Amino acid sequence: HLSGAASILGSINFITTIFNMRAPGMTMHRLPLYVWSVLVTSFLLLLSLPVLGGAITMLLTDRNFNTSFFDPAGGGDPILYQHLFWFLGHPEVYIVLLPALGITSEIIATNSRKPIFGYRAMIMSILAIAFLSTIVWGHHMFISGMNPFLGSVFTFTTLLIAIPSAVKAFNYITTLWKGNLQLNPAMLFSIGLVSTFITGGLTGIILGDSTLDINVHDTYFVVAHFHLVMGISALYGMFAGIYHWFPRM
Repeated sequence: HLSGAASILGSINFITTIFNMRAPGMTMHRLPLYVWSVLVTSFLLLLSLPVLGGAITMLLTDRNFNTSFFDPAGGGDPILYQHLFWFLGHPEVYIVLLPALGITSEIIATNSRKPIFGYRAMIMSILAIAFLSTIVWGHHMFISGMNPFLGSVFTFTTLLIAIPSAVKAFNYITTLWKGNLQLNPAMLFSIGLVSTFITGGLTGIILGDSTLDINVHDTYFVVAHFHLVMGISALYGMFAGIYHWFPRM
């Protein structure tokens, strides 16, 4: 609860600052992509964290006050907890990853000595990823006894995320193409992020298909996909940001 409240207040702070306190002449279409990524991440936090707050409050009352939101003995449903948890849990992956992608956008552009390719397309892809990430939580629950038709709906929305993700990957590569590349540590970490993001994305297409996912569920294939995207990619972004900005600070 405390961690969630802290993130919500932090998000409100970021959103207010970005909308109301920009320098004169700094329109939304001139904002650095890192600032765009923080803005969208803040909205994702505001949408998803209160749901987790509700879920853990219900869990708290189940354990301490004899309610039965999730206890079948009292008419509750344990699957409801999964739905509430994953409604935070999936946007959370992008909450961790989007700022790293924003950092990468800045660093690749700076160290290619040219503007990022497709600035507006990059903004649209961030917005599309954010929207789609809130309607795909069911793909974590394909083997929970879900109706197969509902599974196919979640499969469809999950595979759609591949489109804005591919836009970002191709735009990074196109920015690098024929650029005057400075291969410093920040740039190498950023290129590493693009590599792991692509690998994680390709395994995500496989796992997003419910019929395939059911067969590889509970294997290390799932663990590898998840940690490529949320673990290694996000860490590479963090390392890149530290190497890029720490000397300037």
